[in-house]
Amino acid sequence: MKGFGDNKSLNSDKFNHPKRDKDLVLKNKLDFAKSCLITGKIFQAEKIYSQLVDNGFISYELFFSYALLSRNRLNFKLSKNLLTRSISKYPTKIDHYILFAEICRLEKDFTKAQEFLLTAFKINPRNANTAYNFSLLYRDLGKKEEALSSLNKAIKILPTNHVYKLLKADLLKDLGNFNESSSILLELYSDKNIKDKKDILLMLSSVKRIDNNFNEAEKILLETIEKYPKFSQAYLNLSDLYFENKLSIKAKKIVLKGININPEMPEMLVNLGFICRNLGEIEDAKKYLLKALSMNKKLFICYMNLSTFYNFSDNPRELEYLMNVPLDGLNQEDIVRIYFSRANVYHSQKNFFEAARNYKLANDCKSRIYPSNKTHYIEKSILIKEKFFNKKEELNNLNETNPELIFIVGMPRSGSTLLENIFSLNQDVIDLGEIEILRDIMDQHVPFNKEFNPYKEYIDQVKKLHPQAKITTDKNLFNYMFCPVINQYFRNTKMILCLRNPLDNILSIYRTNFNKVAFSSNIKDIAELYVHHYELMKLYAETYRNNLFIYSYDELVINPTFQIRKIIDWLGWDWSEKYLSPHKSKRSVFTASSEQVRNPIHSNSLRGWEKYRDLLQPAFPYISKNKDLRRYLD
Repeated sequence: MKGFGDNKSLNSDKFNHPKRDKDLVLKNKLDFAKSCLITGKIFQAEKIYSQLVDNGFISYELFFSYALLSRNRLNFKLSKNLLTRSISKYPTKIDHYILFAEICRLEKDFTKAQEFLLTAFKINPRNANTAYNFSLLYRDLGKKEEALSSLNKAIKILPTNHVYKLLKADLLKDLGNFNESSSILLELYSDKNIKDKKDILLMLSSVKRIDNNFNEAEKILLETIEKYPKFSQAYLNLSDLYFENKLSIKAKKIVLKGININPEMPEMLVNLGFICRNLGEIEDAKKYLLKALSMNKKLFICYMNLSTFYNFSDNPRELEYLMNVPLDGLNQEDIVRIYFSRANVYHSQKNFFEAARNYKLANDCKSRIYPSNKTHYIEKSILIKEKFFNKKEELNNLNETNPELIFIVGMPRSGSTLLENIFSLNQDVIDLGEIEILRDIMDQHVPFNKEFNPYKEYIDQVKKLHPQAKITTDKNLFNYMFCPVINQYFRNTKMILCLRNPLDNILSIYRTNFNKVAFSSNIKDIAELYVHHYELMKLYAETYRNNLFIYSYDELVINPTFQIRKIIDWLGWDWSEKYLSPHKSKRSVFTASSEQVRNPIHSNSLRGWEKYRDLLQPAFPYISKNKDLRRYLD
C-alpha cells in the first residue's frame, strides 16, 4: 500500500522533471485559451497568452496563437513583435511568415509582404496557403490576372478548399466574368459538405450587385436574412445595396433591424451614420458615428466623416485621441483618414497653418497608396477629341418617349451638387448621381466601330433603372471628356459645365479624401488637369453653344436669384421661387458636399484659397500660363 510518505512517490517523474512540468502547464494553459476562443471569451484568451509570454514561456504555438489573436484584434504592432520572436526561434516554420505577410499587406506594405511570402515559398514551394496569400497580395496590388493564376495553383494543391474557391469567384467577379463567378458560387451552395452557406450567399449577392442586377442581389440578401435571421452582415450588405441605389429610407430601415439583431456591431452604426448624413439628418449622423467610436475608437473612417461637419468640441476625449493617436502599426488608409480628420479640425479652428500641414501629410501618404491618374484623364480626353470633335452629326430618330437628359460636367468640387439640388426641386427630375453608364459604354466600344450608338445604349440603361423618367441629371463630372460624343449622338440632351475659381477649386479637391480621384493628392496634377480641362471645355463651349451652358459657382452664390433664373430659363422650365432654396431638397446626397448643400446658399467659401496661399504655390505656374485664369492670382 502506497502511503503519503512513500519513497516511490517522492522519486516520481512529477518531481524529477521540472521542464516536463513547465511543458504541461503551458499545454494546459494553451488548451484553456483555445477553449476560451471557441466560446467567444476573447479577452480571457488574450490575458492567458500575455501572462504566458510575460512569464518567459517559449513555444511556437504560443507565439503564433497570440500573434494571430493580436492580428484579429488589429493590434498589428504586437502581432509583428511576437512573429519576429517566433521567427528567430523557429526559422523554418512557414505559417508565421505567411501571417507576417498578411499584416504587411493590410498595412499596404506590399514590398515586405512579398518578401515574407517568398521566404515561405523557398521553405516549401508546394504550400497551398502561400499560393493563396500570394493571390491576396496580387489582388491588392490590382494584378487580378496574376492573383487568379496564383490561386489556381493553390486550388490544384487543395482542390476541396472552399475558401480558395470563394476567392476565385470574387476575382472572377472583379474581372467581369460574372457567369463563371456565379457558377462557382452555385456549385459551392449545392455542396452538402458545406454546412454554413452564409458567405456564399453574400458573395453571390455581391456578384449580382456588381453586375447591376439589383433585383437578384436584393432577392439573395432577403433569402439570406430569412435563412440566417441573426446574420448581421446580411442586414449590413442589404442596407449598402439600398443606399447605393439611392433608396436611403429602405437602407435606414434595414440597418435599424440589423442593429436590433446585433447592437454590438459598430459597422452598423457607421452605416446608419452615413445614411443619416446623406438624408440631411446631421445631428443623428453625429450621434450614431460617435456611438460607433465609443465601441471602437479605431474606426478612423468615423473621424473622417465627422470632421467634415463637426469639430468635436462637445467630445474632448475623442478629440484628444484623434489628435494624439500613435500612427505606428496603423494601416496606411487609416493614417490618411487621421491626417485628413486632423486637418479638418484645424481648419474649423481657423488654424490654417496646421491644417495645411496635415492636408499635405494626408495627401503625401495617400499618393504612395494610389499613384496619380492625371495622365489617364488627359490622354482619354485627347483621344475622344481627335475621334469625335467636329464630326458631322448623325441624325437619329428622336423618340419622344425618351427622357430629357441633362449632363452636369466639370471638375470635382465645382458646385455641381448645389446645381443638382436646385434641379431636384423639379418634381419631374430624377438625379442619377455620379453614374458611370456613359464611361462604361465608351470603354466597351474602343476602338469605335460603325455600329457605335452610345445614345441608344445609354437610354436603354436609364429606362431599365427608371422606366417612367421624364428628366434625368447625370452628374458624373468626368463626362466632360465625352462632350463631342454627347453632341454628336445624343438627342433631347443638355450639357452644363460647372466652373469655379480655379484656386478655390484646386484647394477644395486637395482637401477632400476622394476614393477614386487619385490625382487629387498632388497640387501640380490637380492644377495641370484643371487647366487642360478648362481649355478643352472652352473649345467645346464655343462649338456647342446651343447645347452647352456655362455655370459659374462663384457668380451663383453672389447673385443666386439672377443666376438660377438664368439656368432655369435656358432649360426651358417654368420658373418657381422654390429653386432659390435648394437646401430644402429632401433628396439623399451622396457626394462630398452632402453637408454643405443642407445650408442656404452662401458665399463664405469664395477666395478661401488665400488662407492656403503657401500650400497652393505649386499650382501658380499652371494657372498663370492661361490668360483667362491668371487673373485669379491677383
